[in-house]
Amino acid sequence: HTSSYSVLEFRRVLFRSLVGWPIMVFGIGLLGYALSMVAAALVTSKTKEIKGMSTFKLYDHLVVFNFAGLAKVERILEELALDRAVGTAMPVILVDDQLEELPVELQKRGVGYVRGNPTRDETLQRAGIDMARHAVVLTRDQSDPASDNLNVAIALAIEGRCRQVNTVVECIDPASEELLRKAGCDRIVCTSRFDAQFLSQELLNPGIQEVLGDLLSTGQGQQLYLVPVTCAGSFEELSKRCRSLGHIALGISCPDGGVRMNPPSAEPIASDCRLLTIGASRLDTI
Repeated sequence: HTSSYSVLEFRRVLFRSLVGWPIMVFGIGLLGYALSMVAAALVTSKTKEIKGMSTFKLYDHLVVFNFAGLAKVERILEELALDRAVGTAMPVILVDDQLEELPVELQKRGVGYVRGNPTRDETLQRAGIDMARHAVVLTRDQSDPASDNLNVAIALAIEGRCRQVNTVVECIDPASEELLRKAGCDRIVCTSRFDAQFLSQELLNPGIQEVLGDLLSTGQGQQLYLVPVTCAGSFEELSKRCRSLGHIALGISCPDGGVRMNPPSAEPIASDCRLLTIGASRLDTI
């Protein structure tokens, strides 16, 4: 019995040495290799995202063109996040051809990044512009009026590819507005013109900038909204409807772009107009 036990024990030890240990070492090595490959793939993917080399397949998202400084981009995203028309759920993609990598602050916000020439179809396709809901084109350098030329080219590239995207383009020189309109932009914001208006109003009505700042910011107080009208009626009738919803009607925005503030009570409003209201939150329709 002792001899048989010794033989069995010897075979068991021999099996462990020749088969068990090599298999265990090989298994641990294979697992470590697999984990290192997965980690390397994740690091490579993250690096591609940060460096702007990724391609995005999104729907109903916002594309911001030109990195106009971290503070400005963050302010815009904060304002948009506070309104449920965009909110925090809408994906955001930044497109720029000079930014080396996406700032950490924007990474934390979940912003995607595409590095490339924003006037090229290949760059627009990587940003998923065909399926985007909004596009905002920022002025890269506020001190250089020539920045408007780039924005005109970007607007032409977007509108030539997908006119259904709602485009808002910033410009410095008021003379560029006509070019941007011909390019097909939905809305144009000329910062130099608004700067002059703010300065003159503050001179004529000291303290007006605080009032305007409160009305234009979605982060505090009451805001101005342009609300679609779904049923024709007089300004007085729609004003009563607004008051019942906690809003005050201030004017009418017509389809041709004209705005009439404080119109007569009997003024008829067509169903394709929008009502300018002030209230605590956005109304879908009136």
